[in-house]
Amino acid sequence: MKYILHVILISLFSLTVISCAEKDETSSSSTTTDNTTTTDNTTTTDNTTTVDTSAPTASVTTATITTSENAVVQSTETGTAYLVNTAVTVSNLASITGAADNQSNSVAISSAATNTNLPATGLADGTYKVYAVDAAGNLSSASSNSVSLLIDYALDFDGTNDSVSANGVAVTLNNSDNTSSLPLSVSAWVYPDNGTKVQLIFGLYKNSTFINGPSVWLGENNYYFNYYDKINTSSIFSSTTYAINNWHHVVLTILDNRSGVLYVNGSSALTISGANGEGGLDMFSIGVDYDDDSNSAGDPSQYFDGKIDEVAVWNDVLTSAEVTAIYNSGNMLNVSSDSGNYASAANLQGYYRFNEGSGTSLQDNSSNSNTGTIAGAIWTAGFVSE
Repeated sequence: MKYILHVILISLFSLTVISCAEKDETSSSSTTTDNTTTTDNTTTTDNTTTVDTSAPTASVTTATITTSENAVVQSTETGTAYLVNTAVTVSNLASITGAADNQSNSVAISSAATNTNLPATGLADGTYKVYAVDAAGNLSSASSNSVSLLIDYALDFDGTNDSVSANGVAVTLNNSDNTSSLPLSVSAWVYPDNGTKVQLIFGLYKNSTFINGPSVWLGENNYYFNYYDKINTSSIFSSTTYAINNWHHVVLTILDNRSGVLYVNGSSALTISGANGEGGLDMFSIGVDYDDDSNSAGDPSQYFDGKIDEVAVWNDVLTSAEVTAIYNSGNMLNVSSDSGNYASAANLQGYYRFNEGSGTSLQDNSSNSNTGTIAGAIWTAGFVSE
């Protein structure tokens, strides 16, 4: 009997060992895979690797701009935004980066869903849309809106008989009883071809009885800018010389108290005291001076030799911070709307962008319709095309 019980116990023990071994083998040979695809198109595996397959959305503020301005773009993700001519067929990033240099520009997007300036410098004219690429290389579709890009033009003055008149803007500077034309500011981009010839850049006058109002010159003293008016019968010269065959930004500002500053390239070049602020002005001349001829304006002479672009006139005094903002480190600012430190768009009396490219009229881009008239000067590539 004891022998039989012993055999039974041994058999039961053997069955238990076999059962446990099979269970352990099954447990050790099994694997668990946890692959989860999330709703944002990223895939997470058991080793926590995340793959971004979602493309950003690109947008651009609809506008007409020149090659001296910026397109305002956004992307829903950080990465890079591309301003691309609609003439380019875009199927992937390579079709953008492989296009001609004048067909696209780019800018880094460091903050998602935030306005970012994308320069249009060097681009051909046409219609442009925006594409965005995120850090994972996902390319967006084209923006639903677009910008129209115009080539930036200027006028080339031959130094002999070329000029522009915009007399309406002079009248807007006079106060209600014509006793004063102050305060005022005038801005221009100029590219002199000759630094030793006495030549007017711009000037304000009254035809009859003749008044020689505020005016800005170059070359009376070689390579110096200077200020002149009826009262300051001796010119006031800049403190330094300036190179010819280069673009320079000049801004004249005169306060009610007749003190003023001429800025060149964002910095004060000379100061004025006792400027002529007589009212009744009715002539604004670009590129040619007028003298008193029988008590009226006559004998045009001392023509400017070079190129002029982006002329603006205000009936207030720009601050030094505004002048710096307009100069913008050598990149023109559109002064028809306030931006950053510039806040004088409401006081703009005349704004001539010189972007017509043909014809003999200059459009006034202020709200005053003080159209300019071109005599002889010819259209040429503008500031940013040099």
